[in-house]
Amino acid sequence: MITAVLLQHAFTLSYNSSVAAHTFYIAIHRNVWAVGLCWIIFACQNIKTGGFIRWFLFLPQWQPISRMGLSMYMVGEVYQVYMILNQRVPLYINFWQMAQQQLINHKQLFQFDNQVPKRYNDALCQSQLAQFSQALSESQEWAVRLVDTWAKIGAGYLSGNNMNLGDFDSCVKFRYENFQGQHCWVTFTALPNSTLESDSNDINLKKLAEFLRNNRLFPTNGFCLPASCSAESVVQFLNQQFLFKNDLVALGGECRTNDLLPLDPLDYFVIVIFSLIALLMILSTTYEILMKHKEKEANRLFISFSVYTNGAKLFDVTKIKSASSLNCLHGLRGMSILWIILGHRFGNQFPWGNPIELSEFNQTLLSSIVKAHPIAVDTFFVMGALLMTCSMLKDCEKGNLNILRMIWRRYLRYTPVYAAVMIIVICFGKYLLAGPYIFETLRTPCVKNWWMVLLHIQNYLPQDQMCLNHGWYLSADFQLFLISPFLILLIHKFGKKFLALPIIFFLASLIYGLTIAFVFEMQIPTLNPGQGVVNYVRWFYFQTPPRSGPWFIGIILGYFLYENRGKTIKISSWLNAFMWILSLSALTTVVLLQHAFSISYNSSIAAHAFYIAIQRNVWAVAICWIVFACQNIKTGGFIRWFLSLPQWQPISRMGLSMYITGAVYQVIMILNQRVPLFVNAWHVFPILWSDIVMIIILSSIFYLALEAPPMLVEDYFYKKYLNSKKTVDKSTKI
Repeated sequence: MITAVLLQHAFTLSYNSSVAAHTFYIAIHRNVWAVGLCWIIFACQNIKTGGFIRWFLFLPQWQPISRMGLSMYMVGEVYQVYMILNQRVPLYINFWQMAQQQLINHKQLFQFDNQVPKRYNDALCQSQLAQFSQALSESQEWAVRLVDTWAKIGAGYLSGNNMNLGDFDSCVKFRYENFQGQHCWVTFTALPNSTLESDSNDINLKKLAEFLRNNRLFPTNGFCLPASCSAESVVQFLNQQFLFKNDLVALGGECRTNDLLPLDPLDYFVIVIFSLIALLMILSTTYEILMKHKEKEANRLFISFSVYTNGAKLFDVTKIKSASSLNCLHGLRGMSILWIILGHRFGNQFPWGNPIELSEFNQTLLSSIVKAHPIAVDTFFVMGALLMTCSMLKDCEKGNLNILRMIWRRYLRYTPVYAAVMIIVICFGKYLLAGPYIFETLRTPCVKNWWMVLLHIQNYLPQDQMCLNHGWYLSADFQLFLISPFLILLIHKFGKKFLALPIIFFLASLIYGLTIAFVFEMQIPTLNPGQGVVNYVRWFYFQTPPRSGPWFIGIILGYFLYENRGKTIKISSWLNAFMWILSLSALTTVVLLQHAFSISYNSSIAAHAFYIAIQRNVWAVAICWIVFACQNIKTGGFIRWFLSLPQWQPISRMGLSMYITGAVYQVIMILNQRVPLFVNAWHVFPILWSDIVMIIILSSIFYLALEAPPMLVEDYFYKKYLNSKKTVDKSTKI
C-alpha cells in the first residue's frame, strides 16, 4: 500500500517515464491497494492480529463518521468548492519552512551557542543599500525581483485593511552574491504638512499621503532589504529614498530573516527529556501489547505510559449508568472548552482584513456569543468545587481522607502539561515561527516568571508579565483548592449549619468585587477600551478573591449532590418549569448584558460595577440548577440528553490539555499567517473547526504523555509503599 502511494508521487514528478510504465502502474495500483486492504481486514477480523493498527481501526469513535460516510463524500467536495469560491485572498502553501530548515541543517543545529548570530553590520548595510539602489535604477533583474516582494499599495484602506506584508517567503529566501533578503514590516503615515510640489509625478503616492493624513491612518507594509541592516537603518533608508519625497514617513518596524538558530544547552536538555518520555510511551505500549499477546497480567507501573491503555480510557464513550455519576458535567465541560477556543480565536486574531466589518459584527447580537466566552471559566470553577466536595465527603465517610495527597495529586495533574507547554514556548517557540511576526512578547514573560507558573501564583502579575496568561485560571483554581478542605471538613462534621461558611466567603467575594469595581471605575471590555477596562483586567479578571464566588457556590452544590446521591427528588412540574426558565433566562441575560455593556459608551460606573460583581455569580447559580436538575430531579429533556451524551467524555477528559495547549496553538498559527483574516462566516468558522480538530490531536498527545501517566505512577507508588493499612479508632474518624 505504501508502495502504491509512493509510486503515485514518483510518477507525478517524473516527466520521462515511459508510456508502458505509466500504463502498467495505472492498471495494477488500485488492485494492489485493494489486496492490501483485504489482508488488513482479514487479519484484524479472523486472525486477531494487528496490535495498534487493529486497536485504532476498531475504535468506536469511528462509527459516526462511518455511518455518515456517504453524506460526507457527496457534500464534502461541493462544500470545499463553495469555500474556495468565497475566499478573499490566495492560499499560501506553508508548512513552517523555517522549522524544517532548522532541523535539516545539522551543521548549525548541533552547536552550543547562546547567541543568535550577529548579522547587523552598518558598513556592509550601507554598501549593499547603495548597490541595491544602483541596480534598481538600472532595472537589474535581481533588484527588480527584490522589489517585487515588497508590499504594494493595497486595496481596502477604507475598510481598515492597513496591513500588507508583501511576499514574506520569497523575501527571506532571496540570495544574490553576498546579498541576503530580510523582511521588515514598517509602519508609516503621512507627514503632518504636505511638502510635494503641485507638479509632482507621483500622483498615486500623493493621493495616498493625503488620504492617510485626512483619515489619520498608520498602515504597515512589508519591505525586503539587506539582512545586514538593522530595523533603524531600514527605516532611515526608506524615508530618505522613497517616503519623504512622497509626503510619507516611516515610524518604525521589525525585521526577520530565515537565519538558522542554533540550539542552546537548555534546548538540548529539554529534547532529551521529551525523547525519554516518548521512549517510555513506546516501551510501555510495546510491553502491554506483548503481555496481552501472551495473555499475562501486566505490571501496572510498566503500563503507566502505555498509549494502548491510556488511549482506550481517553476515548472510551461507554455510557456510565451509575446513579451517582455526574454525566451532565462532561457536556458542560466539553461545551465550555469549545466556547473558549472560539473566543480565543477571535480575541487573539490579527490582522483583520476588514476591521470596519469586524466593528459592525461586534455591534450585532451574534457577537455576544464571542464576547461572553470568558464566562465559561466560571463553569469550570463550579465543577471543580463540586467534584472536590463530593470526593472529600466520600473519603471522609470511608475514613481514608488524605488532604496532603489530594493537594499533591491536584498539583501533579495541573503542572506537567502547563510546564511542558511553557518549556516549548521558551525553547522551541522560535523554531515554530515561519512568518513575519515576532514571538518574544509570548516568550519573555515565561523566561522571567517561570517559577511563578510552577507555584501557581502568577495570576497576581500584570497581564503583560504573565506567562501564557490564559493560565491564570489554573493558578486561581489551585489557590482555591488549597483553602477549601477545612471548609468541607467542617461541613462534614457539623452538617448543614456550617454551609454558612462558604456562603460567608461567597458574600465576601461579592462585596469585595463590587467595591473594587466601583473604586477603580471598572468597565466591561468595550469597542473603545479605556482605563476602566485596564483596571478591570488588572485588578478583577485575573485575581482570585473577586473570582472565587462561583467556587464557593460549587461547594454548596457539591454538598447537596452528595447528600442526595442516588436519589430522585420529586418537585411539581410547575416549579420545575419555572426553575428551568429562570436559569436559562439568567444565562441568556448574562450573555446579552455583556454585549450591551460592550457597545455602550455612556453606561454609568455604578452599572458597570454592579454587573461586573454579579454576572459570574448569577451564571454559576444557573449552572448549579442545571446540574442539580439533570442529576437529582432527572429533568431537562433535550438539554439533559445532550449534556449527558457519552461522546462528550473524551473532550471532557482532555479538557485541561485542550485549555492549556489551545490558545498557544492558535497564537502560533496566527503568527505564521501570511494574509489578514476576513470577518466572514465562510472564513472564520472553517478556521475554528480546524482549530478544534488540531487542538484535540495535540491535547490527546499531551494527555497521553504528561497528564495521565504521572497520576498512574503516583497512584501505583502510593498504594504499594505509602498506604499502609492502619486500624483507626472510630472515635477519631471525622
